[in-house]
Amino acid sequence: MAVRLARLLLIGAPAALLSACALVAPQYSPDVDNIETLKSVTNAKAHVGAFDSTPGPGNYYPVPLRANVLRSPVGHSFGDYLADAMTKELTMAGKLSPQSDVEIKATLIKNDIDVGIATGGATLSARFIVVRGGQTRFDKVVSAQTQWDSAFAAMIAVPKAREEYPAAVQKLLGQLYADPAFRQAIE
Repeated sequence: MAVRLARLLLIGAPAALLSACALVAPQYSPDVDNIETLKSVTNAKAHVGAFDSTPGPGNYYPVPLRANVLRSPVGHSFGDYLADAMTKELTMAGKLSPQSDVEIKATLIKNDIDVGIATGGATLSARFIVVRGGQTRFDKVVSAQTQWDSAFAAMIAVPKAREEYPAAVQKLLGQLYADPAFRQAIE
């Protein structure tokens, strides 16, 4: 009986270690270029409204990373992560104002991370809406793609994909802030 138990432990322990585990994305670090772009919009003041995420192909939650999954460190979706990222950047740019009649809302449509074998990448798309005084001033889908070196070995590729995720969010927000129609809508 003891020999049988020892055999089960020797076989079962490695299998348990190989099972899927949940990773948490890194906290978002505001991008200096994004903050400078926001600062350049002279009279802008806005508050962050509802950000959600539309589940479906290319936008699963949690996000699959080979045998692992990636979860947001804030809220219950990557829509919450995106809202947190924008709030941080608006705050650092001095453009966040809870009393403003300008509201920025968004729906995350695509949040796809490809761990890859030689090259990994992320594709993000979100529909951003800016409402001022009850009227829609901006309504557009913005997308961004990023790439990084990956590896066949999951123990290298999966942590690298996790580390690179915030850069994809930075790029998505950078695309939004660079849009003249967005800047005009929040000014």
